[in-house]
Amino acid sequence: MSRKGQTSPRTVTLGLRQRAWWVMRRRISVTLPELLSTLADGTERDAASNLGRYLRALEKAGIIRREAARQPGAATTSNGHIRYQLIINAGRKAPVWRIKSEVVYDPNSGIVYDMEAPLPNPLPQAGEGANEKGINHEE
Repeated sequence: MSRKGQTSPRTVTLGLRQRAWWVMRRRISVTLPELLSTLADGTERDAASNLGRYLRALEKAGIIRREAARQPGAATTSNGHIRYQLIINAGRKAPVWRIKSEVVYDPNSGIVYDMEAPLPNPLPQAGEGANEKGINHEE
């Protein structure tokens, strides 16, 4: 679907969530403040809330998970920052959070992750009889 004045569909996105996905794939483990300091340039509307909700959606879908240890914060009264670890590196295109249907869609593979019934977290280690995501289909 093209927008008015566009001659072809948009194939490249430079949105905040896409850029955050690129950083997560590169670093594997990130905090929200790290993403904001790397990506937000002040032109986004409420970037902290936007990325925070996106990270929680990816967590519910089982694509990322919270690490046990928090990243220490700068303030003396801070509980620290939640550190997220990438579990499923789905591919180049960022997963799309479909708010109304409560699912996360992976445009790379076409897989739809249900946020109400996520994959086991943490995923088992890949081994004998398991696929590249560590899921054993023989059981």
